[in-house]
Amino acid sequence: MKNCFTKCIKYFTVFIIILLVFQESGFSANLGTEAIKVKGIRARVTDIISEKKDCQLVELTITEGDYINKKVKAEFYPTYRFYGITLKKNDSVFLNLTLDQNKAVQNITITNIVRDKFMIYLFAGYALLLLIIGGFKGLRAILSLVVSYLVIIKILFPLIIRGYNPILVTIVISSGITVLALILIGGFNMKTTSAILGTLCGLIVAAVIAIEFGSLSHITGVMDDEFYLLSYLPLNSSFSYQGLLFSGIIIGSLGAVMDVSMSIASAINELNENSHNMNTFKLIAAGMNVGRDAIGTMTNTLILAYMGGSIYTMIILVAENTSLIQLINTEAIASEILRSMAGSIGLIITVPVTAIISGLLICRK
Repeated sequence: MKNCFTKCIKYFTVFIIILLVFQESGFSANLGTEAIKVKGIRARVTDIISEKKDCQLVELTITEGDYINKKVKAEFYPTYRFYGITLKKNDSVFLNLTLDQNKAVQNITITNIVRDKFMIYLFAGYALLLLIIGGFKGLRAILSLVVSYLVIIKILFPLIIRGYNPILVTIVISSGITVLALILIGGFNMKTTSAILGTLCGLIVAAVIAIEFGSLSHITGVMDDEFYLLSYLPLNSSFSYQGLLFSGIIIGSLGAVMDVSMSIASAINELNENSHNMNTFKLIAAGMNVGRDAIGTMTNTLILAYMGGSIYTMIILVAENTSLIQLINTEAIASEILRSMAGSIGLIITVPVTAIISGLLICRK
């Protein structure tokens, strides 16, 4: 039975890897191109020509592409998404170039600030600390993170864009992420098997809670401009905003549920290997004790993370002296409550399920 389950996990892992390798040809979303536009060109600010209260005229040197080293001028408005930003010499930006039929530059728009190098530095520091403190398991954790990112970006989102049911697709892909991530971290063994089964149970419970209570509460998922922007994408498929909200809830709760399930399974595995007088019931009880300690902190983590994500909305509502009842009935707040509660309930269910499965599997290995 155990060998059969291990083989199933291996085959499932191979299947996900094959999807990652071949997805580019089948799942890539065609968002359309414009023949006269060149988008996302990097440039460096070489001079500030003039500066007013709400506008800067800057000279830029293009640093890549067919127009590398070409000097151009553009206006920069420190408003809207660039609110409070003032460009200085040697700052890097992204440009959109509009060309005529002879490929001469007709119009230049500054579309964004280059931030990727700082994000790379930040991730490099994170990875270095993880390797120093976590050692080989830290390396596995980095690989797990990269795989999870690739699966979501390269498989999940393209499938949703193609019109597949976002809830079903997210559940399947999240299950795949669970298997891949936990195997990379824990290897092929009963500890990992227990953590996988516990995570999947908690994930399914979180999904069911989100779907049922979201539908009963008539939560539409349409809360800000980003949702409306999806309807303007040049795609042949339409989006279920409610489905996308539920999909986000499932993904958001996945990390915490995996964390708790692996912690419980690891604790039970260590007890089983280092203590010779513990039977199945004692191992399950020990796992439950570990899980109870984790519930409080991880539940707070979920709730505080979701509150932090909606801080602008909450500040506006509190500043307007909105009553608690009105606050709860606001869709933006109700959605965050749903996210928090669905993830937390899934987390709570994960504890006894993982403890029982770990006790039964690990004690008999």
